[in-house]
Amino acid sequence: MSAAKQCIAYFLGANSAEGFVSLYDQWVDQRTIQAFYTIKGGAGCGKSTLMRRVADRMEQEGYEVEYICCSGDPDSLDGIRIPEKGAAMVDGTAPHVLDPAYTGATGHYIDLGAGYDRTSLFAIREEIVSAVQAYRACYPPAYRCIRGAKDSWDRGRKPLRTQETLDKTAKRAQTILKRELKGTREGRGTRHRRFLSGVTCQGKLLLEGTVQTLCREGYQIRDEYGLAGDLLACLEQGFLDRGYDVVACPSGVDPGRLAHLLIPDRSLAFVTGKVPGADFRTIRTESLVEKEAMQEGRSFLRLSNRVAAELLKEGTEHLAQAKENHDILEELYHPYVDFSLAQEMAEKITREILNLPDTVS
Repeated sequence: MSAAKQCIAYFLGANSAEGFVSLYDQWVDQRTIQAFYTIKGGAGCGKSTLMRRVADRMEQEGYEVEYICCSGDPDSLDGIRIPEKGAAMVDGTAPHVLDPAYTGATGHYIDLGAGYDRTSLFAIREEIVSAVQAYRACYPPAYRCIRGAKDSWDRGRKPLRTQETLDKTAKRAQTILKRELKGTREGRGTRHRRFLSGVTCQGKLLLEGTVQTLCREGYQIRDEYGLAGDLLACLEQGFLDRGYDVVACPSGVDPGRLAHLLIPDRSLAFVTGKVPGADFRTIRTESLVEKEAMQEGRSFLRLSNRVAAELLKEGTEHLAQAKENHDILEELYHPYVDFSLAQEMAEKITREILNLPDTVS
């Protein structure tokens, strides 16, 4: 899926300094959902294509679709959700294994592995084993590079994080809240966690179409000094306390810190980075850093940032190699897959979802 496409799309997985981090188990509440489909099947069996067919049809019928992009290949889908129907589909295979909690009632398995010609695939099993091993071998060095980049950023920014700097950051957040909060709602808002950006085979990627679709107004945070997470944490707390639901988006590199914050009911976004074409206000974290700390730490910060950028570039190259190896794996499978099964299942599931009563999710 192109990042520029005007639609609501997120990641639920991240290639981070901690390895693969998953938010899949937080995505939907299986106690209240009407239909939750988990697709099983290996490489090249049509999981992403099936979901895209269902999503296209639901959009043609006038329903909003939330897309979940694959962190390994952003052009591939790992899930879709149709909020008005209380329905969702997910690729339930590793590394984000997810199963229906209430099988047969609201949860359903889809076995696309049934479309494999197992006899023919057995004949090329050595090639498949080699391709799988080559694909998986790319991730440990990628994660080491991403972890090294985070460590370098942390070393460079630590001397700048004085108490005065943190106090100024919290004060700036309160100033923004006074400007943007429009009244108070009853109760406390709900926090939804999604990754809006991440490190992928295509490099660092921001799903900017989501921001452009959901938010007319916003702020772009220029964060060379590593204060966006602190600022966004204060803003998130303020909106939740006033009863607004938020989409809290952790950093793909460092999931313990926020990188973006969306308040859809206010059509308001806070994005670390640049959203092309958006007429957003700009926040420069440089203005929040205590002057003496800035003077003493600027040179070291620049060096740390350069090291981090090189490590992140190397990590991206490993992820790109993983994608190439996975493409080879899919090419091995494709001649021996009955793709009509995925098409039939897409038509069946679409009918089932359309027959569900509309709901509020």
